[in-house]
Amino acid sequence: MRALLEGRDYDVHVCGSVAEVADRLDDVGCVLLTEECLSGKLETLRGPIDRQPPWSNVPFVLLAAPQPTRSASDWTARQRLAEFASNLIVLERPLGAVSLISAIDTALRGREKQFELRDRLDELAESREALRQSAEALEEKVVERTRALELEVANRSRAEAALRQSQKMEAVGQLTGGIAHDFNNMLTGIMGALDLIKRRIASGRLENLDRYMDAASVSAQRAAGLTQRLLAFSRRQSLDSRPLDVNELLRSLDDLLGRSLSERIDLRIGLADDLPAAIADANQLENAILNLVLNARDAMPEGGRLSVETSFVHIGAAATSAASMPDGRPGGYVIVEVRDTGVGMDEAVLEKVFDPFFTTKPLGQGTGLGLSMVYGFAKQSGGFVRIDSKPGHGTSVRIYLPAADRAAENGHHELDNDVPIGSGQTVLVVEDDASVRLVVREALSELGYGCLVAQEALGAIPILASARRIDLLISDVGLPGMTGRELAEVARQHRPELPILLITGYTQNAAIRSDFLGTNMDMITKPFPLDVLGAKINEMLQPRA
Repeated sequence: MRALLEGRDYDVHVCGSVAEVADRLDDVGCVLLTEECLSGKLETLRGPIDRQPPWSNVPFVLLAAPQPTRSASDWTARQRLAEFASNLIVLERPLGAVSLISAIDTALRGREKQFELRDRLDELAESREALRQSAEALEEKVVERTRALELEVANRSRAEAALRQSQKMEAVGQLTGGIAHDFNNMLTGIMGALDLIKRRIASGRLENLDRYMDAASVSAQRAAGLTQRLLAFSRRQSLDSRPLDVNELLRSLDDLLGRSLSERIDLRIGLADDLPAAIADANQLENAILNLVLNARDAMPEGGRLSVETSFVHIGAAATSAASMPDGRPGGYVIVEVRDTGVGMDEAVLEKVFDPFFTTKPLGQGTGLGLSMVYGFAKQSGGFVRIDSKPGHGTSVRIYLPAADRAAENGHHELDNDVPIGSGQTVLVVEDDASVRLVVREALSELGYGCLVAQEALGAIPILASARRIDLLISDVGLPGMTGRELAEVARQHRPELPILLITGYTQNAAIRSDFLGTNMDMITKPFPLDVLGAKINEMLQPRA
């Protein structure tokens, strides 16, 4: 039989026992057994057969004993083998060579397909492992790249914020000379008026003192207004859009704009009659106008004419869908136009003029953020910007701001002599500046209030914790050690219903919008007139509904 199989080019290995068959089971193409060799030895095969991998099912070709010589044990062994060897071919002896070779060929072809499946499963496992490793490597790269992008975005945001602030500071620096001149004029008016009042009082001449006091008050209010504009110009906060009198804003900027220009530039401000209020942030609009004026100034190194004008236009639905007004919505718009007779710009420059960091100025003389900030402000306000320019014919920039349905809020304060008078209520004042503390204390006494004072928060806490009567707490925000807002929280622990009025030298809008104030709290900004302080105190002492 071996010679017959080897003659067919089969690789034949003859095993002397069932145990040897079991040891070689994983690598064979098929197993050729005689029924006689199975007697009492089948359990040796069961374990290796049961442990075959899922792809494997070794074929067995069993040569059954001849019928006359077959014993009952042979038949039982065959049945037991069939229980765990499912790929079993039984050939009855005697049989011819053709039948044997045909059965062996069939078994080997089936086994060959099993080996192909094994190889494909191995390849699939290798591919799956390679894919897993690639996925892990890709995830690591994605995480690394995401981290790099986040860092890049953060760095870019910081750089843009720094450049925007730098642009603001650049504008402030260019205005410094005019501002210093204005402040010196205002301080001269205040100091001179106070000196004259002191001299008149010392000499007993008390007539006409009111005109000196009025002069000092007007100068102080002008200085306060300029300080607030500078604080607003340099601060960083979101838009606080509300109805705004644009004409009044330009009137207040007149002196400041004039100081920022050389004598060779003729500044003309034209204000439209019956101009409706615009929906805009006053501080950001000031910022935009100052940027445009400074750009116009730089475009006229030899001098020229600079016009700042207001007007109103109503844009219909047809116009807003046209190419000339692609960004606008139907409705009324207040226009602020800044027009110069400078060098102008060509089409190539106009296409990039609103891009951040684009500038035509020499290195170090501009950040390229001025017009992009103007564009962003107009878009955030619900408006848009139009620019017209030709080389040698100057430039016109028009800011379109949505018109308001109601009148603008009056931002100017008129002195009210009818200040509400208190009825002996006690006010605790916490202020670290001695001059301000003195003025507030005397003002409260003048208005009919009792007054307790503390220089800092640590001195105020024992008073708040005591049984003394306190109807209102007035505290500066910028106290040393503990801020006024933190002191307010401590005060509420001792006196939950105590009204609290905070005073600050900074702009208050950002603090209020950030939920800076709690229940039954309010804020006023330094410097404040006596009537404003009195009215606010009277308002806060009214019984709550």
